[in-house]
Amino acid sequence: MLRVRKVNMSTNLSFSVLTADVISLMLLGTLYFSNKQRMSHDRDMKFIMRMMIITAISNVADCGVYYFDGSNGLMFRTLVFVSGSWLFFGNVLFGYTWAKFIITHMNIPFTTVRKRVYQTLWIVVLVLLIINLFWPLVFSNQDGVYRRGPAYIVFLVFAFFYIVDSVYLYAQCRKKIGTLKLFPVQVFLAPVIIGVVVQALFVEIAITWTSIAIAIAGIMTALKNELIFIDRLTGLYNRGYLTYLQQEAQKEKSELVAGIMLDLNGFKQINDNYGHSEGDAALILVADLLRKAFCEYGIVTRYAGDEFVVMLNTTDEQLITDLIAQANDIFEEENTTNDKPYQLSASMGYAISDLSKETIDDFMNRIDKQMYQNKLAYYEKNDRRRR
Repeated sequence: MLRVRKVNMSTNLSFSVLTADVISLMLLGTLYFSNKQRMSHDRDMKFIMRMMIITAISNVADCGVYYFDGSNGLMFRTLVFVSGSWLFFGNVLFGYTWAKFIITHMNIPFTTVRKRVYQTLWIVVLVLLIINLFWPLVFSNQDGVYRRGPAYIVFLVFAFFYIVDSVYLYAQCRKKIGTLKLFPVQVFLAPVIIGVVVQALFVEIAITWTSIAIAIAGIMTALKNELIFIDRLTGLYNRGYLTYLQQEAQKEKSELVAGIMLDLNGFKQINDNYGHSEGDAALILVADLLRKAFCEYGIVTRYAGDEFVVMLNTTDEQLITDLIAQANDIFEEENTTNDKPYQLSASMGYAISDLSKETIDDFMNRIDKQMYQNKLAYYEKNDRRRR
């Protein structure tokens, strides 16, 4: 009677795992086919695609470990061993991919120190998995039965390190740029935390990877909400986002912000002399340069044509001046290292505003006047007429 009950419990456990993983795979498949076109050219979606692949493989591996655990035969033992190895590897790989997504999406500088730490963790992971082939340090698979080893906790710690570090970077970024950035990290964290807690309390309910699939769906929904504010060519925020900021400022009675307007010098000549395709390539390059210059303190928007606006969560005029000088240096560095037949530069002007009391159009007009003075100085210096 007891044996029959154990068999029934094992069958029910395998069925619950299979059900959760199948639901996860169905959700991932739906997300993929409904966003297939975006996957190929959107830099954020490329990271999402990687997370979806990791999750899908982990769902299959999860089924393999639960369903074939305890089975006799070399093939089944090998399947459980490979599946178990992937699950440990996949946990860390997913955490790493999520951290890189946050760094990329929030335009956070990936410092050399952080890069070395991330790489060191990967070396440790690979070494442990190689050792586990000969000595059950991470997990064992004797007699086809899966058992954790003493080093399994290392993989969990590393995976959580990437998650915690990404949340830290996100918080630091939000501290610098305030509410200027839309992406809500909680749409990812909430399902994952709930899934991990439930999994820890009720071992028979295998929903960790299913909760991660739900988290990915939340991320994609958040990114879709951003699409209405994204310029398709450069990937920067568009003019509509500035209106959104004003509406939010009026609701929250937010603090003062600063805005920098940039207008490319001689952009018409790039289009006239080298074609609009080269002009588009120049705009994409400028967008990347502006992200590099301003991403730590604000967001960059494409205002119109070859005009860009940077919204900064600071009113420190010395810092603003330094950031403008840094942007000019980045333009000069790019001009000396690339092989373009033209030079890139921009005229800039800035102003400070309380968007809860001033319309975005009035604010832009004030900045435009400052930028115009810089534009005149540029053409006088280069003995050219203003376009």
